[in-house]
Amino acid sequence: MSDPRIELYETYKNAIFLYLYRSTLNQHIAEDLTQDTFLKAFQSLSSFRGESSLKTWLFKIARNTYINYSKKKQNKMEFQSDLIDVHVGQQPDQYKRSDDQHEIELTLLKLPENYRTYIILRDVNGLSYEEVALITNETIGQVKVGLYRARKRFREIFKEMEDEE
Repeated sequence: MSDPRIELYETYKNAIFLYLYRSTLNQHIAEDLTQDTFLKAFQSLSSFRGESSLKTWLFKIARNTYINYSKKKQNKMEFQSDLIDVHVGQQPDQYKRSDDQHEIELTLLKLPENYRTYIILRDVNGLSYEEVALITNETIGQVKVGLYRARKRFREIFKEMEDEE
């Protein structure tokens, strides 16, 4: 009989890692945060009440793990600047991207965390509005408005970056 923790990890490790990688643009940080996410999940698995899917629950843990990590940094702008600087050469080989994808990732990193989370969870991972609302502790209406604003701000930043070139 297989261990349910191993099945949980094998089923969701890539999705959680990619969410954290897109949040940090640093392979090593994303790997560490992924490990922390699953460690926290395993420690509290017995208290999982089934009010959401396991996937949604894991993304919520991953988001909180990322937020706690980023709060530990003294200066948020310095933190994001460091991430952009280390991005070159830090991208996992299996996730090498085109120049356009690189610009998209940098644009995502320049968004506030909540906007970045809306876009990554809804547009990249294809989660429902309900799932995003559960992860972010918001109403579906707040998620829809937030996602609209996030997409709008994303387009503005992306255009600014293109204009700078």
